[in-house]
Amino acid sequence: MAKTPSLSDATALRDEAVSKRVRQLGSARDGLGEWKLQRKTALALIPLSLYFVISMVRLATSDQVTAVQWLSSPVPALLTILFVLAVFTHALVGVRSILLDYVHTRARLMSAQLLAHGVTILLSGMSVIAVVKIFIGR
Repeated sequence: MAKTPSLSDATALRDEAVSKRVRQLGSARDGLGEWKLQRKTALALIPLSLYFVISMVRLATSDQVTAVQWLSSPVPALLTILFVLAVFTHALVGVRSILLDYVHTRARLMSAQLLAHGVTILLSGMSVIAVVKIFIGR
């Protein structure tokens, strides 16, 4: 007479099969660090966003010369650079978590993450360079 596997044996076999499949998807070590980074950038974005929006509302009716003079000052230039870096860092962490949740092929995941990192570095670098050029050109 053949012995039928018990419920606990079937569960153990299922868990082992799931574990083998999940193990190929990458490490789970970065999750807490990314979670903390996203919370820190979110907290930094609260005052920086308020400052940036208020500044843009005040500058909305001014001319280009006034806006350049405003960005040529050290404090607005620094706060604008911090705002840009916080926005792009926060966005990158969010995009990476979405990619990890919805892209299941390792090659596609790696290429999508490389693309996200490249775009983030390119856009944030160009933004910071633009602010620095205006600040130095005063």
